[in-house]
Amino acid sequence: MSTSQRYGGTPPPRDPAAPRLAGLQAKSYAGAAGRTLGYSNFVGIMRYGLPLVALLLLGLVVVWPLATGREEGFRITFSDASGLDGSLRMVNARYLGVDDRNQPYTVTAAEASQTEPNSLLVKLQDISADVFIDDGKGQWLALTAREGLYERDARLLDLAGDVSIFSDQGHEFHTDRAHVDLGARIADGDAPVKGQGPLGLLEAGNFYVDDDKQIMLFGGGVKMTIFPGGRS
Repeated sequence: MSTSQRYGGTPPPRDPAAPRLAGLQAKSYAGAAGRTLGYSNFVGIMRYGLPLVALLLLGLVVVWPLATGREEGFRITFSDASGLDGSLRMVNARYLGVDDRNQPYTVTAAEASQTEPNSLLVKLQDISADVFIDDGKGQWLALTAREGLYERDARLLDLAGDVSIFSDQGHEFHTDRAHVDLGARIADGDAPVKGQGPLGLLEAGNFYVDDDKQIMLFGGGVKMTIFPGGRS
């Protein structure tokens, strides 16, 4: 039985352009695939080609004036740097040592500088020094200052600018400058000093402290305020 007999009508007419449209669609897909592949190849070539071309052009710009002897064009020249004194600098410097009784001490600074590589003198900025006493009590002496000069072999430290001296015995002194012998654990200064301790307050024109012998001497118009019964 034919389709027209089964459905009681005439069969639908065939589109004569259908085979031609199918062929065009196939060609369109093939053309799109070819263009995608060609674009990917182009991107891959340019990824490496452009940097290479840029390097070649830069080389020509630099080398060509030198090769031809012409003065115009891009040239590389060297000049002396100004503002450098040739000194060695180190940030967050730390020096470790021992005193005459083999007790440890440390000297730290925010910046350390030397005029020559083998110089024994070190200029320090923002200084902090700690001397430890291993006598069973764990005593210590601390010093701080804005700047100073450290002589490494002699273990001498000259401090200047907001010099402060602290001890675990409750003493605290402030002055403008001080000389410290880290080996002998001695500090002295000829500038006015103000401080306080367990007994009271003190002002003087100079000072001398021997931590090893537990001696403190003050001179130059000493003024002292004593607290009754001492101070804890």
